[in-house]
Amino acid sequence: RCDGAHPACGQCTKAGRAIDCEYSDGKGPTASQILEEQVSQLQLRVAELESVNAAPLTLFDPYESFRRSQGGGALPSQQRNQTLHTLLRTFFHHSSAFGFFLHIPRFLQQVASPPGTGYPNHVTLLLNAIYLAGAQATTDAQLRAGQSSYLATVLNLLTPALSGSADNAAIMYVLQTEIILTYYFLDNNRGMEGTYHWRAATSIAFACKLHRIRSSRSSSGNPAGGAQYQLGPPVDSLEEGERINAFWQVLILDKCLSVALSSPSAFTEDEAKGTVIDSPWPMDVSVYLTNPLPPGARGMRTIQTYMQSMGSPNRDRHYIAMQVKASILYAYASDLAKTYNPNDHASVSRFTYLDRGIDQLARDLPPIARAEPSRPDILRTLLTIHLSVYCATLQLNTPIDMAGVMYQGKSWTTALNAVTVLQQANLGAIKFMEPGAAYLLTIVADIIVRGIMTLGAQNVIDASNQAALLAPLSQILSAMEWWGRTSPVFRMFSAAMYHA
Repeated sequence: RCDGAHPACGQCTKAGRAIDCEYSDGKGPTASQILEEQVSQLQLRVAELESVNAAPLTLFDPYESFRRSQGGGALPSQQRNQTLHTLLRTFFHHSSAFGFFLHIPRFLQQVASPPGTGYPNHVTLLLNAIYLAGAQATTDAQLRAGQSSYLATVLNLLTPALSGSADNAAIMYVLQTEIILTYYFLDNNRGMEGTYHWRAATSIAFACKLHRIRSSRSSSGNPAGGAQYQLGPPVDSLEEGERINAFWQVLILDKCLSVALSSPSAFTEDEAKGTVIDSPWPMDVSVYLTNPLPPGARGMRTIQTYMQSMGSPNRDRHYIAMQVKASILYAYASDLAKTYNPNDHASVSRFTYLDRGIDQLARDLPPIARAEPSRPDILRTLLTIHLSVYCATLQLNTPIDMAGVMYQGKSWTTALNAVTVLQQANLGAIKFMEPGAAYLLTIVADIIVRGIMTLGAQNVIDASNQAALLAPLSQILSAMEWWGRTSPVFRMFSAAMYHA
């Protein structure tokens, strides 16, 4: 099927992702082919600059002096360029797992032509954060070994990147780096460092008023932040779209980590504190080029409005918006479960309303079995969304399951549905999974284990049903071991399940 000048399959068209479809009719390159070409051009540009001017060399290898101090010397230019080229490609194949909100083609275009004096700090900062994440996501031991050097460079440049009068790009690059670092530390079981960068990201988002983009209300409250985070007007619709998506990527991070790490969410929707969210729901970043927001579009109380009408069918087909809503309901369910009182009518009403809203979102999600197997980015995102929605139900039912998980009850059925989604996904195509999924799968596994324990207490487990009951746990362990090749957090949770 072809929509206009861009060929697209029916599945991507229905999902609102036609512009990103990998279908090709032979008349033009696909999105991945264009990305590969842009990365290749960046590599050639680096080689050209190195042959003419030695100054930019340190920009691509800022830790060369460290290597020399260790007696290893610098890598040959050609090998270094190939290494960084590979890390760029690896990162952009998995960029959705690190909350990347920038438009990739524009970003590559911006970094392909550094000035003669070299990149400014914020560009070097983000590039090294990308190399760091790329090294984390690969199974190549030699490439993974460079993580400590990339991380040292990123941490050394974080403060200088915003020194002086930081421009729009510097602020957004620093925010993007903070998001990447949060995912990186979470994936490496370094929760304290992850929390620090998570809080830094939320601070920047509020200080830049990213939660009030296109707000129809007058400014109120005084969110935390500093003068160095003041953003000027966006230069075009794409830059505005990047800011919208940046905010929601921070919120996704906040909602998931607030549950996983049992820490307070920064997004409290408090009018007095100025944290009520008015920004529009996000779209896939490329859509802002072809379908920008109307000039007069304004909004207010985005999340509050959604929560008041979440029983209605969700017609949003942008994956990032679905992920945002799934994360919101996941966090709301966790909070509500802590205060649930079956003897309080208002508490029961809130429980019932949220339960119905979660079920509605689950019904509205695109089936993962119909996702294009050649699009690991879509598979990864859809799998995360489905798991988040199912775990929202499991979190909400925590007080009900306190006495035990009932076989074929709602929590048991929901957990099996989550495993079914895992089975339907082409796990072999998802080489790297975002770390938050490890926490979600652990919630699912816990429900299954407790359900089996309930059956065991009833003396109804025997040779005829034991294998079938244990099969879902085996599926979860297989997935965790697969992603544990690169992820310490998945290895930690899979080891804990083995010893449980």
